[in-house]
Amino acid sequence: MARLFSPTHYGAISALLSIVTVANTPLNAIQAGVVHATVVVRHALGDPSPRRITAWFTLAGIGATALVAAGSPILERFFNVPNLLPLLMLALWFGPAVLNAALCGTLMGEFKFRAIAIANVVGAVARIVLVLCFGLAGHFLGLAGPILATSAGIAITAGWIFVAVRRDTSWRRGTPLSLHLGQTLWAFFSLAGYASFVALDVVLARHLLSGTTAGNYAAASTSGKIALFLSVAVPIVAYPRFAAHRAAGTSSQRELRISLFLVLILGALAAAVMAALPHLTVAVLFGHRYSAAPPLIRILAPEGAAMGVVGLFTYYHVAQRSVYAVVPWAGVALVSIWMMTDQLSAHGLAVLVTVCALVVSVVMAVPALQGSRRRATGAANATPRAVAPEA
Repeated sequence: MARLFSPTHYGAISALLSIVTVANTPLNAIQAGVVHATVVVRHALGDPSPRRITAWFTLAGIGATALVAAGSPILERFFNVPNLLPLLMLALWFGPAVLNAALCGTLMGEFKFRAIAIANVVGAVARIVLVLCFGLAGHFLGLAGPILATSAGIAITAGWIFVAVRRDTSWRRGTPLSLHLGQTLWAFFSLAGYASFVALDVVLARHLLSGTTAGNYAAASTSGKIALFLSVAVPIVAYPRFAAHRAAGTSSQRELRISLFLVLILGALAAAVMAALPHLTVAVLFGHRYSAAPPLIRILAPEGAAMGVVGLFTYYHVAQRSVYAVVPWAGVALVSIWMMTDQLSAHGLAVLVTVCALVVSVVMAVPALQGSRRRATGAANATPRAVAPEA
């Protein structure tokens, strides 16, 4: 998209798509709640059936689309976009996204990840093809083109997963699922902090900096987030296992440490490459118009890696019902207050969010790793014979 649009327009598109990142908060909470319900039903009653929640979340998705469409005039003024069309195209994203979250939760709770992986690849390819088609057709949809492509991509993904879920025998014969309200609300509040923490800097840059500066910042932030997105599947795959251990009363120490190792390796590798070759990264991904982005990438690439660690521990603490799951909200508050009062430059904002991401990751990691070690030690002292075969 950056090669098809100017930095000013790309900054606007990135800011609008950050709404998708924040909107994924309730969707991830729904997904986490469905995963939890599926794990509990499988543990106690057998195969779960998602028919009932599919119907409910289809209606909820339609309502969310109508709500965003109704609020589009407010968003138009906040993001300084030229017309309502991009926001109306964005509203179309919510219907299939809500359904997709519920359906993915049922598959994740049964540890069936293949259909999710294939569906996401198909949806991503469709999105890229549509972006190219809209861009090469002379920008006849303007800013709305990439947004419509995003909405179409999630619709294709949701349709693919729906077909996969319906083919399972548990669709008609399994025990109907019902969400645990407390777990879902806890997941919503916790993941809201994480999603806001990830998307906050691009939104503030668009709102407080000039259009060109915000566009260059968005390019650097997007590049830096590669270090996050490379490992984003790790906590998603690990969360059902964390929840299963929580339901069974067993330790998830092994899964946590393996997941942390993968997140650190993937994030550090990506951050190191981009920090060492920032000009090449911008040239390949964005083009020559984003000349102010390379210095920011050296700062924001480590931030993306740190956000991957924050995401892992957010999911872990959500599964454990730990108060540390809400620590990202402290990062959101600090960045927002500091940026609003001090009016930082793009460089200052990049330094601020990177330092906050590193601090939050450490604050969340220490109790998780220490708590996991204590539970494992306690279990070994209480039942040495039970753990001998596993050792």
